[in-house]
Amino acid sequence: MSPHASSTRRFGFAAGHRYWVEAWTPAENGRVFGRLTVPHGHNYTLDVTVRGPIDPQTGMVIDLAELKRIVAETVVERFDHADLNADPLFRGRVPTTENVAVAVWELLAPKLGADRLARVRVWEDPTLYVDVRGEPPGGEPSGEMARK
Repeated sequence: MSPHASSTRRFGFAAGHRYWVEAWTPAENGRVFGRLTVPHGHNYTLDVTVRGPIDPQTGMVIDLAELKRIVAETVVERFDHADLNADPLFRGRVPTTENVAVAVWELLAPKLGADRLARVRVWEDPTLYVDVRGEPPGGEPSGEMARK
């Protein structure tokens, strides 16, 4: 049995959003979200952690160049300099940091395999981050990375 490890790679993207629930009145939105109802943006930091056995030949849990490519194509290119409220992933969802992290998870799990994707951490600023974690399911690895 090979030793298992986790590996984390950091990415960044800048995106705009506002907190707003369409079914609510402007007064309700203002009461709940305050100044966050005004469009604003963040320079987000994204940490993606994958887990798995250390390959005895390469000494790696994952090919970091491949991880970089997948995250860049799947998340960064989609969200960088975007209005998150306009993205279909946020239809019916307020683009809070929590929901941004969930959306990133939903985008990456099919590509990396939910069994390999250990954590998505989204930093809104240096004082606030949200973690979304997945527990490894039993059975065979899934996702594009598992098939390579």
